[in-house]
Amino acid sequence: MLALAGVVSSWFFYMKRPDIPAAIKDKFSAIYTLLDQKYYFDRFNDWFFAGGARGTSRLLWNFGDVKLIDGLMVNGSARLVGMFSGVLRRIQTGYIYHYAFSMIIGVFVLLTIRTWFE
Repeated sequence: MLALAGVVSSWFFYMKRPDIPAAIKDKFSAIYTLLDQKYYFDRFNDWFFAGGARGTSRLLWNFGDVKLIDGLMVNGSARLVGMFSGVLRRIQTGYIYHYAFSMIIGVFVLLTIRTWFE
């Protein structure tokens, strides 16, 4: 019965006498604005929850993705391999006598360490 009364009053206000809702809106403009803005909960949710989530995700993207994953892990490991290969490029000459000399030096260092700790 109450639903039928709501339908009939809406039909009367908006189909027969559309000046009445406009007059009510003008007379109770503060309440109309408050209800039309849904008690401003949407603005609060957008500012607090959605804004907080956007700020947190921006921080995680900036630190986690850009600096940690891309900067340190991906580009950092590539930079480390580049530096290591630059050092090895200078050591590796392709001459057999260089390799033999480095093996002799290595055996000498190992024997020195072994005799030192016995």
